[in-house]
Amino acid sequence: MATDVSVTDRGHDANPPSATPPSATRRYGRALAIALPILLVLVAGTLRFYRLGEPERLYFDETYYARDAREFLSRGVESEFAVHPPVGKWLLAGGIAVFGYDSFGWRAGAALAGTLTVLMIYLTGLRLFRRRGVAALAALLLTVEGLAFTMSRIAMLDVFLSLFVATGFWLLLVDREQQWAGVDALAPEPGEQRALPQRSHVARWLAGLAFGLALATKWSAVLAIGAAGLFVLVSELAWRRRITGRWFVRPERIVGSGLATLVALPVAIYLLSYAGWFANYEDTRLGQERCPDAECTGVTAGDIAAAWVEEQGQIADFHRSLEVDHPYRAPATTWLLMTRPVAYYFESCDDPDNPPEGGCMVAEGNVAEILGVGNPAIWWMALLAYPVTGYLVIARRDWRSAAILGFLLLQSMPWLVTPRPVFLFYMTPAVPFMCLALAATAGRALRVESLRWVPAVVAILAVGAFLFMFPVYVGQEISRAVWDLRILMDSWI
Repeated sequence: MATDVSVTDRGHDANPPSATPPSATRRYGRALAIALPILLVLVAGTLRFYRLGEPERLYFDETYYARDAREFLSRGVESEFAVHPPVGKWLLAGGIAVFGYDSFGWRAGAALAGTLTVLMIYLTGLRLFRRRGVAALAALLLTVEGLAFTMSRIAMLDVFLSLFVATGFWLLLVDREQQWAGVDALAPEPGEQRALPQRSHVARWLAGLAFGLALATKWSAVLAIGAAGLFVLVSELAWRRRITGRWFVRPERIVGSGLATLVALPVAIYLLSYAGWFANYEDTRLGQERCPDAECTGVTAGDIAAAWVEEQGQIADFHRSLEVDHPYRAPATTWLLMTRPVAYYFESCDDPDNPPEGGCMVAEGNVAEILGVGNPAIWWMALLAYPVTGYLVIARRDWRSAAILGFLLLQSMPWLVTPRPVFLFYMTPAVPFMCLALAATAGRALRVESLRWVPAVVAILAVGAFLFMFPVYVGQEISRAVWDLRILMDSWI
């Protein structure tokens, strides 16, 4: 922050030396630019890897994904019907390959992905806000956000989806910045016609790669890809308006670039992710059913391609017709208030005559739970940030707020109308945008002298709530009375 210094002689030297030489300020700025993201990553990583191997058993959907990941390493493909594409499971398999098939190994990939997502949101904040403090606040909020945290410590796929979406969004911001660089010098004079300059979209292609990896992790990535397409469309139209004075100039270039980078490339990545399926067809579920012999010598490439298409149809049928009476299903209308989170893991031995399968892991009268619920301070403070963000979009035409809100809404609102069962953890890829919205709103308070305390209070409340909820985020053994204090709603049980 610049400080005006009067050079009027008031009993001191007319030109007093600066308290901080410019060179020292620059060195301090460079050091902070390097140290701050490293510190955030270290904190996020330490929290996510802390006692990562506990509980030392498969819990919740690890039953499926950890075993699938092990089969990727041993067979190259799952032997049973798989309802999600391979990329996330391959990343879980990477942790198993490094650390072994144990509770730490099958969760290590998720913990690393959750840590990297914090870094990506810091970099995204820098692109959006150009203020290191606001970017750091967004990353800190994600570091201590409960849903993102618990999904970083379980062998499931949503944390990888979140990382790829966040990376794709950051790359779209890089592409936009490159596109708009020097645009004011290209703006036409009244009555002047300007042609569109030619430019490459390397960052947009890389964004398409990231969104393709997201799609090859879970099909729900199509929501983020839709948000990316809308972002590119609006940015391209506004860029044309600024340069030529007209909105619709060479629309075929918009359509062509969008289809190539955000449709064709993700689809190609999706197909490529099944390379192991094609290479090991005889070990797949359909291959084992249809191969006349162990070598599949009578099966042609066309037969394998047809079987793959059939399996994709079966996956679609599964998701379309899924009807599960699950105790933790939560309609999307309940998500903002978090009235129905998922208990990933719960251990209690109050009935010593009827111990849980595998034996009691906690003392009688104690409880251990991993509750997939957001940080209450962040989620409920964000309820104030959403209307502020919407106001900035409508009244100020603020593209940054529009980008955040677009990705937030398009990754959450469609779940309101889906007929299939949904769960709170489906919000995982939208959580980083919630943190960005809250950090941006708090950062705007810095412009008002009497509200400069807001970002600090937001950070303190978020960290305080995280520390309070920490025992039920990591499955720590606590007394039932201590556990009761952290169950803020009856519907959390």
